Amino acid sequence: MFWDAMKLWLICFLVLFFGAEAAQWLGHLPWVSRVELSLPLTVAGGIGLAIASNYIALFGRSWPTFSPRPTKAADPPLPIPPAPPTLTAAAPVKSSKASRKADTISFEIKKPQAKG
Repeated sequence: MFWDAMKLWLICFLVLFFGAEAAQWLGHLPWVSRVELSLPLTVAGGIGLAIASNYIALFGRSWPTFSPRPTKAADPPLPIPPAPPTLTAAAPVKSSKASRKADTISFEIKKPQAKG
């Protein structure tokens, strides 16, 4: 997988390098030096980004991946032994209302008493 990614980076670098060198060389020609290409290149780049971001919607499949091809069937996973039971001590429960109000931020709602 590492070598596939390196090949991709190398190809992209070479394409961009030779593209920049060609643009610089063409810029020295008299008939090309008078043409302004910033707007057409910006529009072409925007169209390319739009196609790349909507690739799945346009073509119905995802981008190709560079994952290594499986060479043989994978071994089945080993069974995981069950965890041994653990003993835990329960915390004592306080039942008085005074201690309950001190350690919580809740409040009690009382029903209104009937007049009468």
